[in-house]
Amino acid sequence: MTPDAPEPSPPQQPPRPPPWREIFRGRLGRLTLGLFLLEVLGAVQILIVTTVMPAVLADLGGLNLYGWAFSAAGLATVMAIPLTGTAVDRFGPARPLAIMLCVFAGGTVLAGLAPTMPIFVLGRFVQGAGAGAEYAVSVGAIAKRYPQTHRARVLALLAAAWIVPGLVGPFFGAVVAQTIGWRWAFFAPLPLLAIAAAMVFPGLAESAPEERTETPSTGLRWPIQAAVGSGAILAGLGQLEWWSVPLAVVGAVLTVPAVRHLLVGDSPETRRSLAWALTAGFLLGFSFFTTDGFVPLMLTHLRHLTYVQASLVITFATIAWTSGSWWQSRAVATTPLPRLVRWGGVVVALGTAGVAAGLGGAALAIPFVAWTVAGLGMGVAYPTMYLITMERAAPGVEGATVALLLMIDALGSSAGTGLGGSAIALADHLGKSLTAGLAGAFAVAFVAALALIAITPRLGVRRAASPPSAHGDPGATPSGA
Repeated sequence: MTPDAPEPSPPQQPPRPPPWREIFRGRLGRLTLGLFLLEVLGAVQILIVTTVMPAVLADLGGLNLYGWAFSAAGLATVMAIPLTGTAVDRFGPARPLAIMLCVFAGGTVLAGLAPTMPIFVLGRFVQGAGAGAEYAVSVGAIAKRYPQTHRARVLALLAAAWIVPGLVGPFFGAVVAQTIGWRWAFFAPLPLLAIAAAMVFPGLAESAPEERTETPSTGLRWPIQAAVGSGAILAGLGQLEWWSVPLAVVGAVLTVPAVRHLLVGDSPETRRSLAWALTAGFLLGFSFFTTDGFVPLMLTHLRHLTYVQASLVITFATIAWTSGSWWQSRAVATTPLPRLVRWGGVVVALGTAGVAAGLGGAALAIPFVAWTVAGLGMGVAYPTMYLITMERAAPGVEGATVALLLMIDALGSSAGTGLGGSAIALADHLGKSLTAGLAGAFAVAFVAALALIAITPRLGVRRAASPPSAHGDPGATPSGA
C-alpha cells in the first residue's frame, strides 16, 4: 500500500431491526393495525377451506375436481394481482381494497351456497381473486410506506396474525363441518369483513400514490395467458379423453411464453435481478401448498380421522410458520437471505417426505410432526423471498414489483395443487386407489422442493444503490449466498 493510499473503510454492520413499538407509532401504527386485521381475515378463510374440503367432497362429490378447489383460487389470484399492484402504485391502496372486499365477499357467499362441486369451484375462483388483491394491497403498502429496516418486522407481524386463526380456524371449521354443516364455516367469518374495513381504511387512506419512475412490463396479457394456459394443462392432465392431449398441448403453448415473460421481463436489468427470485417464489409455493392442500384428505379418507382430529395438522403447521417468521425477522440482520431460503427449502422437502410416509401406514405422529416442521421452514423462507424482491424494486413501483412475486407464488401454488389434483383424478379414472393419487401429489411437491434448494445459490441479492445519508445506509441488509 502506498503512503498516500486511503485507509480502507471498515465494513458496515447491518442495522438491527427496530424495536417492535416503532411499527405501532403514529400514522404508520394505524396502517400496521389495519394490515394486521386484513391478514387475520384472510388467514381464517384459507385455513377453514383447507380443513373443511374433505367434508365438501363428502357432500358434493366430485373427487376429480378436488384439486381445482385450490387451483381455481390460485389462478384467479394470478390474474388479480398485477392489476391490483399497478392500481396501488397509481391510486394508493384504499380504492383497490374497497373493490377487493366486495369481490371476496361475493365469492365466499357463492362457495358457501354451492349446490354442486363445479359451482363451488367457481365460488373459489371469485374468492381467490378478492383474496389475491387483498394481499397485493397489504404487501404493496409495506413496500411503499415502511422504511427498509421496518419491513421484516411488519412481515413478521402479518405472520403473527395467523396465530389466533391457526389455533382456532381449523378447529372451528372442523367442528362446524361435523355439526351444523360445512357451509356455515364459510359464512361465519363474514362479519370480520365489516370490522376489518372499518379499521383499515383510515390507515390506508394516508398511503398516497407516488410518481412512477419506471413501469413494469407485466401488464395484464401475460398473467391472464399464464392462468388460462395453466388451467388448460391441468384440465387435460386430469382426464383421459380424446381431447385431453390437444388441450394440454394448447395450454403449454400458452403457458410457456407467458411464464418466461413473467420471469425474465423485457429488460436485461429485470432478467438479472428478478428472474431467479421469481423462480424460487414459484417453487416455494408449489412445493408447500401442494402437500398442504391434500394432508387433510389423506388423514380423513385413508387414516380415518375425524375432521376435528385432522384439523390439528393444519393448526400445528400454521403455528410453526408463525414461529419461523418471527425467528426470521431477527435472523435477517446477521444471515444472508439466500441461505435462509435454502434452509426453508430443505425443511419443506423433509416435511413432505414425512407426510408421504403416512401413506404407507407409518405412525400418525410422523405426518403430524413432519408437516409442523415444514411449516417452520416455510415461515423462514416465505417472508425472506419478499425481502429479496423489495430490495430490487425501483422507487415508485414497489407495489407492482412485489405483486409480481405474489402472482408467481400464486401461480406456483395453483399449479402444484392442480397437478396434485390431476394425479388423484387420473388414479380414480384408472381404477387405482386414492393412496396412489396422493403419492403422485406428494411426489411432485417433493421434486419442487429439491429444485428450490438447487437454485438458491443464484439468489445473491443485488441491491439498488440509494443516496448516501449522514447516518449511513439504513436499508442495508445481508446479501449473497
